[in-house]
Amino acid sequence: MRPFLGREAFPGPAIELAAAGGSFVGQAAFDGTIAWTQWPRAEVERLLPPDLELAANVAAPDLHPVVFVFGEQTHGAILFGGFTVPAGPDYWELAIAIPFVKHRRGRHLHVHVPRMYASYFPPVWNGNTHYGFGKELARMGWQGPIFLVTTAEGTLLVHAAVEPAGGWAPAEGCALPNLAALRAAFALPVVGRKADGTFVSSYFGWDFTRAAVRPADSWVSIDAPLGAGLVPRECHDVAAGTFEVRGMLWRLTWPAACRF
Repeated sequence: MRPFLGREAFPGPAIELAAAGGSFVGQAAFDGTIAWTQWPRAEVERLLPPDLELAANVAAPDLHPVVFVFGEQTHGAILFGGFTVPAGPDYWELAIAIPFVKHRRGRHLHVHVPRMYASYFPPVWNGNTHYGFGKELARMGWQGPIFLVTTAEGTLLVHAAVEPAGGWAPAEGCALPNLAALRAAFALPVVGRKADGTFVSSYFGWDFTRAAVRPADSWVSIDAPLGAGLVPRECHDVAAGTFEVRGMLWRLTWPAACRF
């Protein structure tokens, strides 16, 4: 099956982690779902800060991907001086991410995260203060096959239905269509915008070495205005565009000034 509009459809250079001089400072094990959807390009453009724009999509000029990542972060740790120091309790998280974004006066491809939710306050504070991720505190978790995100008062923000479409298998060497394209997209630097308007970039290190993965189908509903241009809508995944993962090691670098 042909990849779902991955890097090959979005020409533009990327800044590799090594070239950027980055190193990972934190990590957690992630069990959850990664769902790739396609939106009309004009609707995705409304989610970006004024200085960012979508890279040209040569395969489907009127569409652009929006990716939902949701699940549980466990075994969180700080990486310091060659040591792995356990830090904090397990918590739930949801991210809405837009890959293949660039600065209007730049050329390098990035991922932009207009909104994230977490069930534990320290990651919310850290994500906003240092990374510009637009994080908010929320309650979330699974109720059967439905993942629910609500405010503390119970107002529904987002919910998603996930249905397995195959069995679990080791992620390394896995031949699932589109998995390699997804991993390549999230190897791009992640650009965030802090409260003072400053752009900073960091990297997600998605390590699948010990992870298991299975294909799935998903449907995501944004149920309330979420800010950052996000309004209620239904989002269907693309064909072969949803993956459930277990034990993916999610690392994060310290943020630095953006190189656009």
